[in-house]
Amino acid sequence: MTKEAVELALNQSWSTLLLVACGYVAYYIANVGIRDHHKLADVTFSILVFAFVSAFAFYFGRWVLNLSLVVSSGITFLFAMAAGASWRVLGRPRFERMLRASRISHSDDLPSAWMALHGERCVATQLVVQLKDGTWLMCDNLSRFQASPNGPCVLGAKGDILMYVTDKLTDKQSKRGVGFVPVADPIDASWGHEITYIPADQIARVDLRRRI
Repeated sequence: MTKEAVELALNQSWSTLLLVACGYVAYYIANVGIRDHHKLADVTFSILVFAFVSAFAFYFGRWVLNLSLVVSSGITFLFAMAAGASWRVLGRPRFERMLRASRISHSDDLPSAWMALHGERCVATQLVVQLKDGTWLMCDNLSRFQASPNGPCVLGAKGDILMYVTDKLTDKQSKRGVGFVPVADPIDASWGHEITYIPADQIARVDLRRRI
């Protein structure tokens, strides 16, 4: 094989590997938090679509701008990340609204309403959780725990929750008409930040207040 043929083969192998990697990172960013229900075909073809889009950036850098392989590869990878983020933030919401407006579909293609919470970009301000035993747990100001570990809260894909509890209301207190009672501050200067884990099978209701 000539030197040119070897170089061409190496470039093709590298470009294939690069585009597959770009396709996956774009897919991951575009679907982070809402991927559990995806089937193998969904994952495969989503990666191929993002890889196809990234190929334009790669070959534009190589052939039109005449950039080196390293530089054009770096630009392509960053482009793929931006493409995935753009689809998640801008593309998907507008595409779903277009489908609803045209009466093609009113489904958002998510397996549950719980998963829809993960796609909203609104700022959450307050979280209240009712347990199956009637107890209510509340974080009255989520922004206070923004810088805390796992803050301000975590809504797990399986329905479980991590939250900083600031107020509590038992079932007996609720029946007597008592309001929420403050608990010990989750942030202690000596002991640190105390977060509460709530398994999904213990949760009866979740109220999440968000600022538009």
